Amino acid sequence: MAENDPGPLDDAADASEVRAPRRGRARPVLAVAALIPLAAAIGAVSVAPPPETTAVTRAETRSQPGPSTLRCPGPLQIPEGLFTEGADDELALTPPSDSIGLNSVALETDSSLLFGTVSGSETQQQADGSARAPSLTTVDGDGSTLEDATAASALGVGVQTLGEIEQTPSVQAATAEGTRPVADAVQSSVTTSGDFRSLALSRCEEPTTDASFLGVSTARGDSSVLVLRNPTQRPATASVQIWTEDGPAPMEGRSQVTVAPGDEERVLLESVAGGHDAIGVHASVLGAPLSMHVQTTQRDGLTPGGAEILSPLPSAAVEQVLPGLEVAGETPTVVLANPRGAETTASIEVTGPDGPVTAAEDVDVPAGAVVPVPLPSLADGAYSISVRSQDPVLAVARTAATGEDLPGDTIAAPVDFALVSQAPALSTSGLLALPPEGAVGALTLAATEDASVTVVPVGSDGTAGTPVEVDLDAGTSGVVPWHELAIDGMRTRALTVVPSTPGAVHAGWMQREDDGNGGDLISSLPVPSAQLDAETLTVRLAE
Repeated sequence: MAENDPGPLDDAADASEVRAPRRGRARPVLAVAALIPLAAAIGAVSVAPPPETTAVTRAETRSQPGPSTLRCPGPLQIPEGLFTEGADDELALTPPSDSIGLNSVALETDSSLLFGTVSGSETQQQADGSARAPSLTTVDGDGSTLEDATAASALGVGVQTLGEIEQTPSVQAATAEGTRPVADAVQSSVTTSGDFRSLALSRCEEPTTDASFLGVSTARGDSSVLVLRNPTQRPATASVQIWTEDGPAPMEGRSQVTVAPGDEERVLLESVAGGHDAIGVHASVLGAPLSMHVQTTQRDGLTPGGAEILSPLPSAAVEQVLPGLEVAGETPTVVLANPRGAETTASIEVTGPDGPVTAAEDVDVPAGAVVPVPLPSLADGAYSISVRSQDPVLAVARTAATGEDLPGDTIAAPVDFALVSQAPALSTSGLLALPPEGAVGALTLAATEDASVTVVPVGSDGTAGTPVEVDLDAGTSGVVPWHELAIDGMRTRALTVVPSTPGAVHAGWMQREDDGNGGDLISSLPVPSAQLDAETLTVRLAE
C-alpha cells in the first residue's frame, strides 16, 4: 500500500464527508419548497377583498302610556257609631244620600279645544268617517261595566254622564289609538236636607303613594275619616301622621296601617286626635299605591254643618294660589300646615278684580302644626288667595254658605262649607269636568302676569259652545259666571281654560246648588293642568 493511499477506514470517512454536506444543503431547499404552497395561499388571502361589514340593527320601539284609570271615592259613608238608636226617634240621624252622580270627559291630545279654538278636521275622523274621539268606560268595584257608551264629537271630545251610582266606580279613559288622553272625572254627592245636608264634589284620580289632606275637623259633633283602598294585587302599608294646632299628634301605635290586596281600611281621625277645629293628615305608602280620600261631616248640636269628600292636595310649596274663594256673609279662613321639622313663616294675600284686597304678613307656622288664619272684613264676592312661605307649606281656604232657618227653636240655620285648594299654574291649558248636574256657579281666574284667557264650554254631547275671552292684569282675579258659559241655555258639562301666557293663570270652580228650600249648597274644585305631551319610553332589544 502506498504511503499516501487511504485505508479502508479513511475511505469510509471520506465518503461520509462527501455525503454529509449534500444532506445539509437539502433541508433548507425542502423547507422552502414546503412553504411555497402556504405562501401562495397567504398571497391569495391577502389579495382577496375583505368581506363587507353587515350592520346589526337592534329592534327598537317607542312606548306611550296606555289608558288611564281614574278611581272615585264613592258615596259618603258615615261611621256606624253615629247611627246608634236613641230613645227619641225624632232625634235619630238621617243618613246622607247613598248614591253619587259622575261626569267624565276626555279629549284627544290634539283637540282644538285644548288650544282655545273650536274646529274639527278630517284628522279628527276614523277611516269609516266616524269621529275620532276618546272612549270612556265606567266600572264598579268588582270590575263589572256600568257604562261604556260615550257621547263623542268631531272635536276629539268624549263625554259620559251617569247618575245614581251606589258603588265606588272607576273610569277608564283612552284615546282612539288606545293611549292616554287628557281626561278628568268628577263625582257629586248631594244631600239636600237632613243631618248631612251638603254638596260634595270630588275628583276621581289614579292611586298614589303620598297624600296630604288639610282643613277637616274632629271637634265635638264632627267626624273625619281617612279611607285607604288597595286596588292592586300587592299589599301596602301606609304610614299615617296627623297634624294639629298643637303640633304632630301622638299616633299611639296607629301610625302604620296595612291594606291587603283589594281591601279597604278606614282610620277614624277623631279617635286619634279629637277636639280640633282643623287638622291635617299625611299618608306615605310603602308597597302598592293606594286610592286615598278623606270624608268629613260637621254638625253643631242638631244643626247640619255640611260635608266634603276630599281628594289629596298638591305637594307642599313655597308659592301657591287658591282661586275661587267665595264669601257670602261668613268669615273665611285660610288653614296652613307645616309638614317640616322646623318652624317657618308665611304671608297671605287676597286679591279681587282690582288687585290686592287684604293681607296677613309673617304668620308663624310651627313645625308639624296647623294654623288657622281668619280673613275678616271681606265683602261678599269671589277672590283668589296667594300664599308665600319661607319653606314649603300646605294651604286650603275654608268658606261657608248659610241656608234658610229650619223650623223649631232648637235648630239654627243650616250651613254647608267648602275647602278651596291650591290650583296649578296652567302651563298650556286646563280641563275641568263639571258635576253631572252641570255648571251652576262661577269660574275664578287668578293671574300672576298680564294675560288673556280663552274659556271653551263643552256640552253633554261633546260639542262646544262659543269661547269666552277674559283679559287679566297681573295680581288680579276675574270671574266668569256659569250663565256666560251656557250652551243654547243648557248647563255646561266641561271647560277648557287656555291662557295666552303659559304658567300665568290659575283657575278654580265653585259650584252652588239650590237645596230646594232657598239655601245654597257649595263645593269647590281646582282646574288641573292638561298634559298634552304623553311621556314616551324608548325600548331596545339588547343581547
